[in-house]
Amino acid sequence: MSSSRPNARDPLSTIGAIVALGAVSVASFNIQPMYLGALADHLGFNAEQLGLIAGAEVAGSALAGIAATQWVRRWPWRRMALLALVALVTGNTVAALISDFGTLIAIRFMTGFFGIGTGYALAIAALSDTVKTERNFSIAIVAQVILAMIGFTWLPSAIGAYGVAAVFLPLAIISLLVIPSLRYLPLTGLGRATPVNRGAVAPPAAIWLALGCQFVWYLGLGGVWAFVERIGAQAGISPQEVGNALALGMFVGLGGALMAAVIGNRFGRVLPFALAMLGQVIAITLLRDLQSPPLLIFAICLYNGSWNFALPYLFATAAMSDTRGKRVVLMSTAQALGLTLGAATAGMVIGQFGLVAVTYQGAGSALAALAAFLILALMLHRARQR
Repeated sequence: MSSSRPNARDPLSTIGAIVALGAVSVASFNIQPMYLGALADHLGFNAEQLGLIAGAEVAGSALAGIAATQWVRRWPWRRMALLALVALVTGNTVAALISDFGTLIAIRFMTGFFGIGTGYALAIAALSDTVKTERNFSIAIVAQVILAMIGFTWLPSAIGAYGVAAVFLPLAIISLLVIPSLRYLPLTGLGRATPVNRGAVAPPAAIWLALGCQFVWYLGLGGVWAFVERIGAQAGISPQEVGNALALGMFVGLGGALMAAVIGNRFGRVLPFALAMLGQVIAITLLRDLQSPPLLIFAICLYNGSWNFALPYLFATAAMSDTRGKRVVLMSTAQALGLTLGAATAGMVIGQFGLVAVTYQGAGSALAALAAFLILALMLHRARQR
């Protein structure tokens, strides 16, 4: 069953504007390894400082998702989207021009809150209001992956030539280019007293279970993704071969999102999500027993493909679970917190048990997310039968 409203349609111009807003909002997250490396190489920041800068950006984004629950169904969307884009343009431009650590960490926090978190939360809410939620969330993920692939391809040489500015100024420019498309956004969300999804009847606990599913899944993702390069290095695989595997994995991840867009909900949501979590567990098992570069390539491709294939179904189910459309914006907060705590947890367990512990963390989180998703699906099914 697709999230829908009677006689509603999704104008392509509107979907395009929402997708563009979401893509530029999270662009810095998706290329974060590149810009943290640039800060280390060109400004001399150490690992602790880099972690604090990344953490400040994530914290700002997570807090923005919480704040969005209070305004997303009250305030004009076009004005809030403009605020987010102006914050992205300003924050990234300033970040390109400064080298002081204290100032930069403050700028990244403010950019995370007013720009990244606010823009992404609004994009999630707007996509949740659309008719073909799986397809539209898939398109959004495709756009984000394509933008990241462009960044990973172009940035290494640009950073070598122009330094940190080569990262932040393009982020500011693409945010500026999206501003004219805001006229195609809905003026605002539906009123708080009006269910966003007229076809859904969900108990209050449903959206919280969806958020929990996102959080626990990303606890595993955050750990595996943070240390997958180290896993390859421990297996004796060269940095260049690991880099090639990661690049190919991004391409396959794009295919996973496209597949979700093509399939939509014709097989429901439970089966695709379950198959994706099975793919995650298989990929992580291969990483645990890694022996050769081809095996690493296959494992990363399977991991990325299943990751991006599953995500639209989880977002769509969360939209179905939130009949008032206010708490679904917390999906961005759950995602950010899961990634951050997942990487931190992985760092601690590695110290105790070695890199193999990361694979158990990732597999356990995927299975826990599947269990939560199955309970959520059963909860929604029973609600529809009443």
